[in-house]
Amino acid sequence: MFKTVLVLGHIHGIRLQVHISWLVIFALLMVTLTTTLQHHHPEWALITSLLTALFTALLFFASILAHEMGHSIVAIRRGVPVKSITLFIFGGMAQLGRDSDNPEDEFRIAIAGPLVSLALAVGFFLLSVLSNPFSEALSVAFGWLGAINLIVAVFNLIPGFPLDGGRVFRAAVWRFTGDARKGVRAAVMGGRVVAYGLFALGIWNGLFFGNLIGGLWIILIAWFLLFLAEGHGKHYDLRERLAGITAGDLAEHHVPSVDARTPVSEWISQRVVPEARRAYMITGGGDVLGLLTLSDIKHLPRERWDHTPVSQFMTPIDRLHHVAPESDPEEVLGIMTEHGLNQLPVVDEDRVTGWIDRQRLLQAIEIHLATQPTSRPSNRAPSA
Repeated sequence: MFKTVLVLGHIHGIRLQVHISWLVIFALLMVTLTTTLQHHHPEWALITSLLTALFTALLFFASILAHEMGHSIVAIRRGVPVKSITLFIFGGMAQLGRDSDNPEDEFRIAIAGPLVSLALAVGFFLLSVLSNPFSEALSVAFGWLGAINLIVAVFNLIPGFPLDGGRVFRAAVWRFTGDARKGVRAAVMGGRVVAYGLFALGIWNGLFFGNLIGGLWIILIAWFLLFLAEGHGKHYDLRERLAGITAGDLAEHHVPSVDARTPVSEWISQRVVPEARRAYMITGGGDVLGLLTLSDIKHLPRERWDHTPVSQFMTPIDRLHHVAPESDPEEVLGIMTEHGLNQLPVVDEDRVTGWIDRQRLLQAIEIHLATQPTSRPSNRAPSA
């Protein structure tokens, strides 16, 4: 299967990855930098411009990674887990395991990224000055990196989701009102204003300055920001309405199981087909050994079904992703989506107490939302 994300490695337990769309912006940046350098420095050989552009582009994306690491390191220090950092066509994004518990932590995590970019801007400007006497190419590259990091810092401080400034704005409103929901609404509204402003700027740029490509690019960024801002607002509302529901509430506590020695053919004919189930726990000696789903045997030839025990194709229990009974629906669905799973066991103190499948989870959420009021008490910030 073609993967859209390439994992580069891990730092402090954080998965670093690059989305396929990053290649588009990297190629575009290389072309833009090379042509700009050739225009402003016609005396340079083409290879000099190309190498300078490559050096600059790589350090630029390293700067974006450093920006996101700033968020991530502060988040971890404040007790907020970080799952991954992804570089993609519009920059970078750190995926936090949950939101902050208070506005002070929210502010610290949000402001860390722009502060890193500002520090990088100062550092690159200094390097530009220091390298100028012996290398014009390095001086130009460092000067551009200083300017672009300054732009990244300032742009990200605009007070609207999903920008860092939106989270700073949310933290401020949350702190002064004591209401997290008001903070989210204010930041989402700020995100809408920013997006609509960029839409207008893109149209103006294209129609009145004749820069159609630049105008379309600004409009695309505006659409992306609006999409994320609206999505964040809806996501927060959904999570508020699902507050109090746990994996233990949603789990099916009658866990269907089959003995580890059972042939695949018998499992299919006597359990899967009559019961219309796709997944079973595999047991042996009174213990749960693993999980087997229909997807696990899709490559097993039918002529081998009679002679193959179900234990041969199960996922061992120690390799299974699982959730605790107190896990919320967002966490359950997030694990399913991240790992491409349709079932998750619920484990309490090393004992499987039930399991949740994707269809049951979504149906339970739909029923709960249909029977609950749309408003819930707001989250109050802890008193200082």
